[in-house]
Amino acid sequence: MEKKIVLTGIARSKGKAKAEAMVFSHRFGWAFNHVGNEDGCIMTAGWDNHGKSVTDKIVVYPTVTGSTSGAVSLYYKVKESHHGPAGIICREVFPFDISGAIASEIPAVDKLDQDPITTIKTGDIVEIDAPAVGQKATVTITRKG
Repeated sequence: MEKKIVLTGIARSKGKAKAEAMVFSHRFGWAFNHVGNEDGCIMTAGWDNHGKSVTDKIVVYPTVTGSTSGAVSLYYKVKESHHGPAGIICREVFPFDISGAIASEIPAVDKLDQDPITTIKTGDIVEIDAPAVGQKATVTITRKG
């Protein structure tokens, strides 16, 4: 039996996406030395989901680690190599990731009414509906029971 959980938050980049979730318990970055540009695989030793690909996933993490290169790296992964995420959800989306998500035309959501790190589980199907930047966004989680 499926269980649905609906959360609301703030859209930092508009768009819609529906995909499997990949959740990280730690700060996360999109730089080329964290996530592979040509395969989307997690490269940083010790990180959650090490060796797995973020390609076409809804990536859930607390906030960013790294530098401004993350915005360009996120754009490259989504638009050029096609090994980027379908959307991002954070406790707080950092400006680097907001600019990367807007340029990549993928939704980014934060300030949810429940902690996304503990509410969303890797493997859940997550749907983001973020119609306008700065406005209410809806995140629907479908968990197989």
